[in-house]
Amino acid sequence: MRKWNSIFMLSVLLFIGSALSVSAAAADVKYIDVPDHHWAKNEIMQLDEMKIITGDFDMQFHPESPLTKGQAAVSLSKIFGLQSSDNSFGFSDIKRGSDKELFAWTAVENGWIQPSSPGVFGFDEPITNTQLRDSFIAAFELKSNGGDLLSEIWPSRSDRSTLENIPVFTFLHMDDFLHHGDSVVSRAYFAKALHRILVQTNRIKQPKHYNLSKAKESADYIKSDPEMNLGSVPFTSHPLYLRSEKTFTFKDYSQTDYGFARDTVYTYTIGENDAEIELTVRQLHNNDVFVFSKLTNQSEIPISIEILQKESDVTHFDLYRYDRYPLMRKNTDLTDADMTTYPTGVLRFIKSDGTVEERMIGQAYRSKPLSLRYDNGEQSVSRELLDEQENFTYALAGKTLLSSYTLQADSDEIADHWYVDSDQKLFHSKDSIFKWMRETSQNHKKRNNWYTADGPYNKLADSTEPMPASGQNYGRTLLMLKEDRALTLYHENKGRYFEDLVYNAFVNLKNFKKDTAYWETEVTSTYLKNLYDIHAPFIDTRFNEQIALFYYNIGSEFRIPDAKEPLRHYADLLVSQKRRGNTINVARNAYYIADYFPIKQQVTTHTSMNHALGGMNILLMSYQEFGDWRYLQTARSIQQAIVLQKDKWIRDNGDIWYRISPDLSFKGEDYKHLTLEDLIGSYQLWQQIDRSYLPTLKQLIISKATFLSNEELGYTTKIKNGLKDIGLSEYLPKGKEVTDAL
Repeated sequence: MRKWNSIFMLSVLLFIGSALSVSAAAADVKYIDVPDHHWAKNEIMQLDEMKIITGDFDMQFHPESPLTKGQAAVSLSKIFGLQSSDNSFGFSDIKRGSDKELFAWTAVENGWIQPSSPGVFGFDEPITNTQLRDSFIAAFELKSNGGDLLSEIWPSRSDRSTLENIPVFTFLHMDDFLHHGDSVVSRAYFAKALHRILVQTNRIKQPKHYNLSKAKESADYIKSDPEMNLGSVPFTSHPLYLRSEKTFTFKDYSQTDYGFARDTVYTYTIGENDAEIELTVRQLHNNDVFVFSKLTNQSEIPISIEILQKESDVTHFDLYRYDRYPLMRKNTDLTDADMTTYPTGVLRFIKSDGTVEERMIGQAYRSKPLSLRYDNGEQSVSRELLDEQENFTYALAGKTLLSSYTLQADSDEIADHWYVDSDQKLFHSKDSIFKWMRETSQNHKKRNNWYTADGPYNKLADSTEPMPASGQNYGRTLLMLKEDRALTLYHENKGRYFEDLVYNAFVNLKNFKKDTAYWETEVTSTYLKNLYDIHAPFIDTRFNEQIALFYYNIGSEFRIPDAKEPLRHYADLLVSQKRRGNTINVARNAYYIADYFPIKQQVTTHTSMNHALGGMNILLMSYQEFGDWRYLQTARSIQQAIVLQKDKWIRDNGDIWYRISPDLSFKGEDYKHLTLEDLIGSYQLWQQIDRSYLPTLKQLIISKATFLSNEELGYTTKIKNGLKDIGLSEYLPKGKEVTDAL
């Protein structure tokens, strides 16, 4: 803005010195770009308080930006009142029936502002000095008296002459005004001038002086420029906004009710319809809210957009950062290591009434979608992680905190971000927060951090395809959809964040399954492809077993509809495999069920001990729950095969072979702890149904536990408790106790 504009506005717009009383008051700063030292802050604040002018959702007034004809029309209409119109023509630059149209026609019909051209109001065009002067003259009934601008409702002529004798503030002649040209007017000058007119015309009886508090911004917070596009997302409980240099347009809205949670999805196109952002607001049964944002850029240029959220009545806030605890990353080979870390941290708000609210803030993940299609039309899908970045910045104006989360994606990329909000504490105490952070830093591969509305993404094994050259291949792994560790911690301390993760897990499982009968993998294992020439999608028995148990064990606790049905459905699937030929037969009525069921391919795969035990345990539980004799019969067939081959399963070192092949050969290194957990589980179940199988299971348990002890490979908490339950605590393996089975 040029310097002479201030001279113009301080004179031509009736900046008259007078003996008006001024009230002073301390106030919270409202706009981060209108600080206490701003030369027009009093006028801006009072007119804003009167709702005559206003700034943007992002707490910026843009005082130095040009005033538009539309903004002038809105302010004048608010002063004098809106006037409806039966206009049948409309303006081509304004949407018919909108508030903008009403403001524009009010200004035109009252003669305050003239259209830019026939049929075009020019709502977003800058207004010039001359146009604004004419608008003031028309709206406030000002008139020229010998070149001076006067008001008919000013004080008497004798009083006016006294004012005119003040040397600093004099009326400006029209010739002086025209000498300054026809430059545009800034929003701050408009506020200063309009406020003075309202004072002099007695519409403001007492000007106010504001002592504003100081706004605060994070070091990397970037103010927007007035040309940026800003819009509100229509979700009432958590005010959300979008901000971008590119225009964005509302595209779609959908809502899904799960019974225990509800997803509300807003989709906007960005730019030329080749990019879009999808915002998923997931409201849980306990009223906590996950906000997932996904920017998909199929355009040829980089796209950036911000998700903004306002939090009001904040007297204090703290960000407890995860990076206070160094990441325990054993593998640093960039082509092999899991390069994700942990969330940004926990943002804690303290409100005026003393209540505490918390928000867990994730990182932003930029990736490329990967897909490999096979001859039969099926495909394997994953993502190549390009980078993980912190994207949280903030601005605090008074007691209003504006959080910003920026997503950036180049051509053919996807950017994701998530956070979860609670109007209560997510953790019981700061110590609880720090304890979880320490655990996450030590087990970051097993603690999900890349959350999306479709489920978490985790580092895939190098035996998956498609595999990018970087090795940074991530996908939705079914076992990681379950939040086993979060569930354990929730049962231990009832932490709200862990409860949220479990609720979210049920939504993810529901969304992943969609309309299929069972949970099918979406990533191809090259290990299985090389062995049996099978690829995604296929049914992994272990995955479905664990998911069925997840539903069965805690579904009713979390009010999940039909929580027992996945157990029944999976038991039915196992029973059907004998008829379908997906078994490895040892003797009559003694067989193993194959680990994997290809969807379209006809092939029998191997059976691993842990899969065989897991499936048998599901059948026994289903028999106890539903009383179907077919479940017990199939379980007996699996256990009988183990009885007949128990000595072959045990290796020379006491460990258990990993798998039995269709040709009845044994191969592979077994898991460290997982199979022992399953053996203990089988022992506990047969203990209740048929104790004749216990000697075989005991022999396998002792052999496996002794091997772990000899190698000092440690044990899980589940192993420790299980051995105690069945009276075999003396076989607890030597070594460290761990939370997750390896």
